[in-house]
Amino acid sequence: MTSLTGKQDRVKLAIQSQPLLGTKQPLLLEVANNSELVTVIRDICGQWAVSNPEQYALKYAEPAAGHATAKFGYITESNRQHLKNGDILTVAKLPTLAAKDTFDKICSTGEEKKTAMAGLVSLSKDYVFALEFISLKGVQQLMAIVEQCQLGSAADVDILMSLSEAFQELMQHNIVSWEALTENFVKKLINFIEMSNETPQNFQPSIVSMCLDILQSTMGNSPKFYELVLKHITINKVMPFLDKPHNEVKRTTLAFINVMISKAPNKEAVFKELCQFAMHLKDSVLSRFNLETVPREIAQELYVYQCHLMNQYESRMKQKFFPGDTQMEEDLHLLPARAFQDDNSRSKSVTEGQWKQLGFLKGNDPRQELMESPPGILALDCMVHFAKNKHDLYSRFVLVHAENMCPFAYASIALTKVLCQIFRVGEPPIELAHEFIPLIVASDDPLKDLFVVTIQLLLKTWKEMRASVLDMEKVMVVVTKQILTLLQSSTAILTTFDVLKTKLFELTYKKIIEAEENSQLLDESVLKSKPVQELSDAIRPEIVELVKQERLRHLVEGATFPKIGRRGRDQLFCCRLSPNYKMLHFGDISGEQVPPLEALDKKIPVSEMKLEVGMACPHADKVRRGGGNQSLFSIFYEENEHLDFIAPNETVYNIWVDGLSVLLNRKMTSKAAEEDIETLLNMDLKLRLLDIENVSIPNQTPTIPKEPLDYDFFYKLLD
Repeated sequence: MTSLTGKQDRVKLAIQSQPLLGTKQPLLLEVANNSELVTVIRDICGQWAVSNPEQYALKYAEPAAGHATAKFGYITESNRQHLKNGDILTVAKLPTLAAKDTFDKICSTGEEKKTAMAGLVSLSKDYVFALEFISLKGVQQLMAIVEQCQLGSAADVDILMSLSEAFQELMQHNIVSWEALTENFVKKLINFIEMSNETPQNFQPSIVSMCLDILQSTMGNSPKFYELVLKHITINKVMPFLDKPHNEVKRTTLAFINVMISKAPNKEAVFKELCQFAMHLKDSVLSRFNLETVPREIAQELYVYQCHLMNQYESRMKQKFFPGDTQMEEDLHLLPARAFQDDNSRSKSVTEGQWKQLGFLKGNDPRQELMESPPGILALDCMVHFAKNKHDLYSRFVLVHAENMCPFAYASIALTKVLCQIFRVGEPPIELAHEFIPLIVASDDPLKDLFVVTIQLLLKTWKEMRASVLDMEKVMVVVTKQILTLLQSSTAILTTFDVLKTKLFELTYKKIIEAEENSQLLDESVLKSKPVQELSDAIRPEIVELVKQERLRHLVEGATFPKIGRRGRDQLFCCRLSPNYKMLHFGDISGEQVPPLEALDKKIPVSEMKLEVGMACPHADKVRRGGGNQSLFSIFYEENEHLDFIAPNETVYNIWVDGLSVLLNRKMTSKAAEEDIETLLNMDLKLRLLDIENVSIPNQTPTIPKEPLDYDFFYKLLD
């Protein structure tokens, strides 16, 4: 039955029995939405002849083996609106009784305790149960158990594994503050890490992963415990774990280091400690994998680490040159000293001509050119790094200035600014991104090493373009395109800076121009002429429709997305559009392979859905690392139901938001859609205009001659 508002007044449910009630016949019930759950449970117990109905509650049934479900936990008056026709429920102990029973068992000993700990993992995912268990001081009891465990005991190791997962699930509900953890508990986890590091026979992959996982969450949420952990565990102590042949140990170690960096009050000190880490990372992680098939979870952590590495330059990028600063003045005068190798430049008596030969356009005061931010004083740091570490190249660069007129300092400032933009210096990691560049994560000073290679590329391109100082902006456009072209092709091959240099030098100015010409076969004046514009307007709707169909095709093929708010790395769901475009199918999966449509048990009618993107999404506040709001979108359906997405990259985000917008009869708003439309439109125009090559197209419509007096045409056949 349906109400006047269009909402169903009743819901059809299947009710199963649990072993605690004995063998009972399953029931099919039609429950009114306005009936109290207490009454429903009393009716069920009455049909099954079960006494004390006040001791029971309804909860979602456990899924069959091999099947996942998006619904779990107890049904309450506050969440019953999520019940849908066909849901399978079971009668279970009240959450208060279940929590008390579980608490008592984990306080016992023997097999009963072990069984209770294993069951606590799934129970803790439910907020209703977690609230009751925590009210019994369950988290404190779990911490006390950990404090008593020993690595040498096999029974303790099994308990620790179940306990750690349950502990993380309970903390995920944000009912208990991380500041409420006990110091002894944190110290015990630290002790497990130290023992695993010092004594090989104590190394247990699962225990190390568990400890690092909990410690990195603790550090990320508690400044007090951040200091405590770092007092005992340094980067050098966790680096050996990267040598272990266990992917989860590698992942949690990298996650621990990322939190250590992100929460550090003094990041400069942490990066100094990381100098040895870069080479260890290269030998222990990068060399162990085919870089094109690095496990996604490890790749995500490597990407975050890469962002931290690049963000270490943010303060220098934003800092302007301060005249009179001793260190800045020394760095500035090191440039002429290294270039000219004379005592005058070392004693800071540098002529205006020498400053100009170095490439400072304002030879009377070069400091003025270092006032722009970005790139700030970072440009000077890069120039000094080049002068110190590539002295011969630096000297040749400066000395050939007179011949090629490429101003080293002016070019370096512009190049540093471009590198900061390309590699997102000062910007937070993008949520769930996993495309890292091997040579960056394997370097302890990546941006300066990138500068050394790209400044050589700039000089090479400058010569090929036969540029002058006035052409600097054009040169930088070409250099930027050279770098981006390489990065967009494949980052996995960029294992060393020598490889980077070779690949960049292959992208000559001529190749870049040829690529541009191939994409612009027709003269711009022809494309902008009035007749061609009218033709463009006529065929644009057809092209837009083509792009819409392409977006919908991607939705039909489906994609996998991470579940929101869950700690597990493998918890994914898949979403696919039905071929008739009427239903969105979704469901939990165990892996990244898109399953068949019939394997996805949940459906959303397209006619009922609404779309929200960015910070308007309900899960925006759950995104742990900043910068991920660009990849968020949610589908609302029925009343309060919503399916939340985090796209793994901008391409997937654009495809899905555009496709969903098409289903809702909205305009595709992404830049990618507009680029696709323009690309296909220009291609279609060029193909249509090939038949009139070398024929001038008039700007005005030709005059149509007057009609003849009659249509009695005369013609003569010629022999």
